[in-house]
Amino acid sequence: MEAMEKRKKAGGESSLGLWLDFVWECKGALLLYGLTVFLFMAVGALYRMEQVSRLLYAIPLSAFFWLAAGFFAGKRYVAKRRELLLAGENLKQLGTVEWNPDLWREKRKPLEGAYEGLIEAMEELRKRKQSLEEEAQTARGDYYLMWAHQIKTPIAAMKLLLGGETIGSRERFLLKEELFKTEQYVEMVLHYQRLESMGQDLVLQECDLYTLLKQAVKKYAVLFINKGVRLQLSEMRLSVLTDEKWLGFCIEQILSNSIKYTAPATGCISIYLWEQEPHTLVVEDNGIGIRPEDLPRIFERGFTGYNGRMDKKSTGIGLYLCRQILDRLGNQIRVESRENQGTRVYLSLYQTKENKD
Repeated sequence: MEAMEKRKKAGGESSLGLWLDFVWECKGALLLYGLTVFLFMAVGALYRMEQVSRLLYAIPLSAFFWLAAGFFAGKRYVAKRRELLLAGENLKQLGTVEWNPDLWREKRKPLEGAYEGLIEAMEELRKRKQSLEEEAQTARGDYYLMWAHQIKTPIAAMKLLLGGETIGSRERFLLKEELFKTEQYVEMVLHYQRLESMGQDLVLQECDLYTLLKQAVKKYAVLFINKGVRLQLSEMRLSVLTDEKWLGFCIEQILSNSIKYTAPATGCISIYLWEQEPHTLVVEDNGIGIRPEDLPRIFERGFTGYNGRMDKKSTGIGLYLCRQILDRLGNQIRVESRENQGTRVYLSLYQTKENKD
């Protein structure tokens, strides 16, 4: 019923009006036909007066064929106009766009005017939808940003409470670990929200890589200790040109994954510079590794793979953020892994001129 009503509205303009529009668009061809008949008759009358009566028979015969061809062309024209009217009504209902078919009559060619009107309406609808999506995205971003900042207050309060003596040492340590994880999830949300405007927050400067690594390891000390994972951090002398905050976040995410998927007590994480490329940092673990079919997709947003489904807490955002951030910093990241043997993460960093020399 609804479709029938729409077609009724689309057929609101009378068929006679549509046919008149078709005749108007074909006026050039009709004038040319009339001029041809006139010249044909005039020349025939001047040279062969006795043949004029026969010429009069040819005129309606040719007119019949012209009218037959015009009839079928007109039917196609009217069908197109009705479809355009129907599409216009659908757009009007979907997007509350301005839709006035009467304006088509102001065009020299109504069918072209109909197409132009439809395209303009679609463009207006697209702009409105884009504007609404941008507003919704901005609102979501503002909400998450506000949430991430506000939740820092209870996190800080819990840290102070855990510093007291009312809780046993073991329980306190476990609570600190869970609180640390919560804090890291909040940091991930903040970095995810800031990713699009990362260029406005970049501060490129020379950074000592070894100092940056020690800061990241110290920050994750509670996880290393609680899980009993050993760390082998090789000394290195390498200055890189980067943004310390964003690169530090990437290193922290890689460390977090290594600790998460490394076995307690027997786990070991090694951090060193690759011998083949001294400007490439390697973070290696002897954890559960990554399945071969999952490896090509680990940098996709939201992809958790087999390990993530087993863990049930993986977000599939960490490595995605690392790839996006490092691409913007002009660095590269790649991963090699064997299931049940371990994983190596390679970070190709941009050296300063002194290191290159």
